[in-house]
Amino acid sequence: MIAKRILAFLFFAASLLMAMSVVEARDANIQKFDHFRTGFPLTGAHASVRCSSCHVDAVFKGTPKACSDCHNAIRAEGKPSRHIATQAACETCHTTKQWQVVRFDHSTTAAKCSSCHNGTDAVGKAASHIATTQECSACHSTSSFSGARFDHAGITTNCASCHNGTKASGKPATHLPTGNACEDCHKTTSWTPATFNHASITASCSSCHNGTKAKGKTATHIPTTAECSTCHATTGWTPATFNHASVTDTCASCHNGTSATGKSTAHISTNTNCQDCHTSTAWSPAKTVNHNDVIGPCSSCHNGTKARGKTATHIPTT
Repeated sequence: MIAKRILAFLFFAASLLMAMSVVEARDANIQKFDHFRTGFPLTGAHASVRCSSCHVDAVFKGTPKACSDCHNAIRAEGKPSRHIATQAACETCHTTKQWQVVRFDHSTTAAKCSSCHNGTDAVGKAASHIATTQECSACHSTSSFSGARFDHAGITTNCASCHNGTKASGKPATHLPTGNACEDCHKTTSWTPATFNHASITASCSSCHNGTKAKGKTATHIPTTAECSTCHATTGWTPATFNHASVTDTCASCHNGTSATGKSTAHISTNTNCQDCHTSTAWSPAKTVNHNDVIGPCSSCHNGTKARGKTATHIPTT
């Protein structure tokens, strides 16, 4: 009985050795096999895949060579459900080393940008992105997010939400003081020219009308400390109302025939100031005449035209 068991063990051991020799010989043949001759070289991760993974039931003939024919979720892992919508072949973007994308061509994508650029599948809008309902492609190119073109048409917030000096150009330090929204005066195509409504201004006229921010007093303006609005309206410089009470210079500094009406050619010859005889409400009637200020002879005025002259019954004299 013992002898039979020994013989059986020896037979099993011999069979095992023979089987191992066959496997080793087969593996040696496999290693020697040049897969390149099949037209499908084993590169990257394919080199370490078991033969049976592709050659099911040892069937070699008719084994697919196109990636998608194997990577179809039946033979091997295929496109996941959230894969970018595309009809491009796997090898357009992937290599045999790994699934991770090494190159990408947006022209092969059939879906809109935001279907991938959503912050999950691919980089999406940043928290600081301009508020808009437009598709990425309306402003961005497929080669880069930077250098974007821009169209205000898709913006869903007011101008100041972006034009705040951080996201986009905002009010400069020299801007008119106003609580108005940008769009009340500016167009979306350019800052200038701008429409303007004085009703929204929160500062005095002269804070802008100073010759720098906006047109100010001319060199020939009447000398006055009054605010612009005392005489001028917000619709135009002229016509202007006027109050002499705020004038800081003599009458003649304005009433010189240039800045304002001055002495007429028929005026009495005098070296006195206007206000000595006239009021600020009207030229005539003059409030007084002081003969001490007259620089011509009496007859230069008392000639029957400027002032009462000789009567017909006056004593004849030269």
